[in-house]
Amino acid sequence: MRKLQIWWLKLCCFLTGYNFYILSNCSEVSTRKVKKYASALLIVTTVWAFVGYSFCDRYIKLGITGSVLGSVIAVLIIVQIERQILLADKTNRSLKLTRLGLAILMSIVGSLIIDQIIFKDDIEKYKIAENQKQVDLLMPGRTKEISAQITALNMTLANKENERKQLLEDINKNPTTEIVQTTVNPVPETSTTKDSTRTLTRTRYKQVVSKTITSVPNPKIQRLQPLDSTITNLNNQRISKENTLLSLKSDLEEEINRKIGFLDELNVMSNILKQSSIALIVYTIWLLFLLILELLILIGKANDTDSDYDKTIQKQMAIHFRKIELL
Repeated sequence: MRKLQIWWLKLCCFLTGYNFYILSNCSEVSTRKVKKYASALLIVTTVWAFVGYSFCDRYIKLGITGSVLGSVIAVLIIVQIERQILLADKTNRSLKLTRLGLAILMSIVGSLIIDQIIFKDDIEKYKIAENQKQVDLLMPGRTKEISAQITALNMTLANKENERKQLLEDINKNPTTEIVQTTVNPVPETSTTKDSTRTLTRTRYKQVVSKTITSVPNPKIQRLQPLDSTITNLNNQRISKENTLLSLKSDLEEEINRKIGFLDELNVMSNILKQSSIALIVYTIWLLFLLILELLILIGKANDTDSDYDKTIQKQMAIHFRKIELL
């Protein structure tokens, strides 16, 4: 039990920033004061840990690990803010006003996030109507765009099918094509002449032209397969666009519902508060609750008198000043 009390006191000192070794030599009054501050600090940090986790998980989409990290960061910020009051020798007017302003802002932010979680189902009901308005607003533009794409595909497809039809007509009329090859061959011609003394033989070459006709399949046949592939691809694209057009409304509804906007929910929350007095009362209660929590340590610090822990710290400071003067 004794060890548990020591560890609890160490945790209180860690949270508040008090020195455990100095506090362990002080009276029970100082110990109780530190425990009181630590308890108030734990209440505030617990609330803000929940707020930080919910905000990171719901709106920033950080997942469990990221949301836990966001919760830890929120707790660290709160602890450091409260230490500005706890570790101050005297809470002057400027520090009190600054802490009051921070308390008001933080309570407003915290109550907004908490109320959006509390009124989650009511917000979803209002969002259904708002989302339907957004769907109706986006539908004409998306429909026009997809319809234009389908029209362009139909025109391209008609041109390709017409081209294929012409190719088939030409192939049916001319299944084969004649290729004429012309060759020139020299043919020798010999002539003999005689005179009184001798006989002369002369050879000359005559160019003889020969033609070879070969029948081959119409080369346009090779264009059919790539053209068929293009037509098939265009048909698939058209079917895909038509299916997209048919499911456009449901896709838009899913897309809008999937995106949870913090500002959108603030607008819905504002409408709920305007229309429902009960919701306004609940929001006000949470706002006042968080504001009082934020000011709890400030109020306690302002009304407390110096304990022997504070006197010990001041005495140590006086001794150090005296040492400086002697040096």
